Amino acid sequence: MTTRKNALDQQLDIGGSLNQISTKTLTDETSMYGEPVTGQSGAAASIDSVASGIVTVSGLTGMTSSSVGRFITISGAATGANNGTFLITSFIGSTSVTYSNPSAIAPDGNNGAISWTEREAYSLEDDLNFVRTDRAAIKGVAFDAAIPTYERPTAIGTFVPANLSNIAGKTTDAKALIVNRKYENAFVTDGYTSITLTGVAAFDHADAIDRTGVPIFDGADAGDNNATYAEIFDGYEAELLVLSGPNAGNRIYGRMRAGGSASPDSVEVEFRSVPRGEPLSSSVAYIWEAGQPESIDIFYPYRERLDNMDENALRTVMINGLVGDQDASGIANIREILCIGPNDTDLSLVLTNTTNYFPFSDLPDATPTLCEALNTLNEQIGNRDYTGSILTDGYTITQSLQQLADAIGNSNVTRTIERLTAAVAKNTPHTLPGGLTYTLDATDNGQYMWVFWRGVLRNPGPVVDDNDYEETSTTQITPYTRIRKRDHINYFILS
Repeated sequence: MTTRKNALDQQLDIGGSLNQISTKTLTDETSMYGEPVTGQSGAAASIDSVASGIVTVSGLTGMTSSSVGRFITISGAATGANNGTFLITSFIGSTSVTYSNPSAIAPDGNNGAISWTEREAYSLEDDLNFVRTDRAAIKGVAFDAAIPTYERPTAIGTFVPANLSNIAGKTTDAKALIVNRKYENAFVTDGYTSITLTGVAAFDHADAIDRTGVPIFDGADAGDNNATYAEIFDGYEAELLVLSGPNAGNRIYGRMRAGGSASPDSVEVEFRSVPRGEPLSSSVAYIWEAGQPESIDIFYPYRERLDNMDENALRTVMINGLVGDQDASGIANIREILCIGPNDTDLSLVLTNTTNYFPFSDLPDATPTLCEALNTLNEQIGNRDYTGSILTDGYTITQSLQQLADAIGNSNVTRTIERLTAAVAKNTPHTLPGGLTYTLDATDNGQYMWVFWRGVLRNPGPVVDDNDYEETSTTQITPYTRIRKRDHINYFILS
């Protein structure tokens, strides 16, 4: 900026000012911009001519002879050298003055649309106003107000000045922490690879500008397995494990993602599984299995700014760890139930009857887990899907054995001999003697009645298949050949 030749040396300008005259734009200080003259600005200036570094400008308003010695700021000119703040050297009229700019070029490509501001010369008063503006910005209150104070939770009633020394690196709004929030009774069923959590304004997605909200693996927190980790429990706060397949025994957890959800009202939880004790980076996608609960609780991550955090935010139940002595004793109880010690990692020392003909003879390896042992036992017992009419699908093993015993105990075969006093014509229905009845067998295998004549077991079924008779009704048979007088027919009926 060009200096006024008649400006008072600041070393002699000792009057200063008692009050802050204006709030400054702090970036103007290094440019030594003086205070703008009230009402003296516009956006229709034109740079008309340049002679020996003296520029004639028009399109102004309100200029007076007092403008000489002040400065004019030019901006928006097409030629960069025409922009800047310059000393006004002469007054032409209310709309035109001259100023000094040895680098100016006329005419300018933006003539008629150039912005301008008339300014006072920079003074000590401007220095003081910049200082006071700075003080107000640093303190957050008026420049002449007392420094704000705060109380530490360890010394309530002692007011600590919020000066730079006390707050450097400690401002709570400069820090954010990831806390756990709980979503209860989320529905899931087999075949699901993810679920969507919903709630009005409850699931803001953290982004690169606003880091608060749910960390998103497919967003600003990409690749951060820890920040996007969500714990999944059944309704009894027990973690869930993969039931079958190559990843059986893996711990199931959730990874937060945007997916097809919309911030701030929804977010997706992708199902993952990871071997116990292994880093989350080794996890694989998980498809919800039959046999898993259909209602789950999810502890999902939420990044909160420290100064906005509720005082109870960090009291959420701790996950994947111990929460007091009661939980520790609970783990000891579990070990006692499983008959294992604190250093045991499998059931190899506690299982008995692992030789041939016992279910545990077919364990998958020498160091079986509880899950492997139960799966082996389940496989050896087999499913409960039966054929035939005696046993009922889905019954327990005890119920099925009882049904089988009852069927054997209640079954009865009755033999009846019919001594014919007259021949039985072929293809003629013949009624069983003595009011006997039997159950027809639609499979033509004679499962419920066996018929002999002339000492030969006869076959029921269609004549075209070379069978001997037809089961006509529950009281009759129809022989395909003549049975002679005085022949004996033996009926063995299962009841």
